[in-house]
Amino acid sequence: MQTLGLSSESKRSDGPLKSIFWPTVDNAWDVDYLGRQGLTICAIVALMELVPALFTRNPVYLAAGLVASLVFLVGGLGVREGSWPAAAMVSTLYFVGLLNTLATGRIPGVLSVIAAGVLLSNLRAAFLASEWKPAGPEEDKPMRFNEGLIDFLTDQLPAKAWPALQIAFFAVSSAFLALTLVGLGFILWHRFGGLARMHP
Repeated sequence: MQTLGLSSESKRSDGPLKSIFWPTVDNAWDVDYLGRQGLTICAIVALMELVPALFTRNPVYLAAGLVASLVFLVGGLGVREGSWPAAAMVSTLYFVGLLNTLATGRIPGVLSVIAAGVLLSNLRAAFLASEWKPAGPEEDKPMRFNEGLIDFLTDQLPAKAWPALQIAFFAVSSAFLALTLVGLGFILWHRFGGLARMHP
């Protein structure tokens, strides 16, 4: 495919590591690659939220983990379609989750910290991609393929699902964020309010 000029990576500006941690957007190939990368990152984070939830016996934690993983997954579809607000929402949710972890007296794991940094970079990438405009309608751009499951999940499904799901995504994710913030506030009030009562 590269000899025919159909490779989606043949005209990218950055290498793999730079595209994750400090991407640039110079052409349509960068936009396409960063969209795919954003979807992959959100899917990995969704899995990180889901797996621990499946092993908990607390139904509240299980429900929260299922909702969080679904929000991250659908948010990834939005990132694939160039929605920087979707990237902002998933980043905010993840950071508030880390604050909840710290508020309960636990230290986030190394993978959680790395995921937070990558999601922040993902937000920057989504914003840069959304701001990029082609020089003209005839400018060369990568094709979206439909030759197998991976192509369907990364190229076809986001374009079909995101327009139908985006309103529900922002409604559910906003409600989930509000509940998470209320939970964080309750934890902080309980911890520091209790300390204030102990030391008048």
